Amino acid sequence: METIFVIIMIILFLLLMAFIFSTALLTPLIGKKNFLFVIGLGFVVGLIGGAFFIAPVYDDLPDMARGIYMSTTDQQETITLNISTDSDVNKAIADVRNIPGVQSVDSGEITVKTTGISSAWKSNLESRIPSANTNITSATVVSSDTLMVQIKPGSDPTEVIKKLKSWLVLISGIDIKYSIVQVKVVVDASQVDSVVKQLPQGEVVVTEINGPVEKEIQTLKSTIPAKNNVILFCGFLGVLVGLAGMFIDTIISGFKGLKNRLRKKKVD
Repeated sequence: METIFVIIMIILFLLLMAFIFSTALLTPLIGKKNFLFVIGLGFVVGLIGGAFFIAPVYDDLPDMARGIYMSTTDQQETITLNISTDSDVNKAIADVRNIPGVQSVDSGEITVKTTGISSAWKSNLESRIPSANTNITSATVVSSDTLMVQIKPGSDPTEVIKKLKSWLVLISGIDIKYSIVQVKVVVDASQVDSVVKQLPQGEVVVTEINGPVEKEIQTLKSTIPAKNNVILFCGFLGVLVGLAGMFIDTIISGFKGLKNRLRKKKVD
């Protein structure tokens, strides 16, 4: 949400509070018997203001905090990408590496979807797959049609999958349907939004962003109250504003009396 829009929403909410206050000021003319009317008006108008003006701002609070954290920290975040091996993985990685703010790009885990893997082949494949290609460090059979393959940093994922596909068909008759490479991109925290906007469209998918800034945001989300509670608070705030308007003369007189007593006490 744009800063100017946030300011406008807050101003509109304050105008509603001013409306409640000015209405309550009319109570000497309306009469004290309408005390409940002012209280009810304050609560309802406060709820409306909270729902329509404060709640949208509240929803965007984590994103606004993220922007502040990113602009004030010199730490790094890790963006996790998924890239299909059907595309030119090496070109996509090279394009990402050339984006300003990117510190490093590493490919590691590959999710491989296959035809059915029998229970008899499960442990056999896990122990034998690393020998299929020197760039494969380990393999895990996750389910009857999914393999997780770990490769060495700097390896060519497309080449690894091509050789693994030929090896699997030859050894076990299992075919690879498709595979996805997980790529870790380390970037300056202040450049995360800029880097995400410049990622090759249609070639990569952002699955996760991790780092100190995201931890701060998660901590913020866990500590701030629920949106409904904030709207309810706005309703009670409207009641307080209404009471302040209704008894403004009494409040001012009380402050003046307190000020005079403090002044006399100071003189004595």
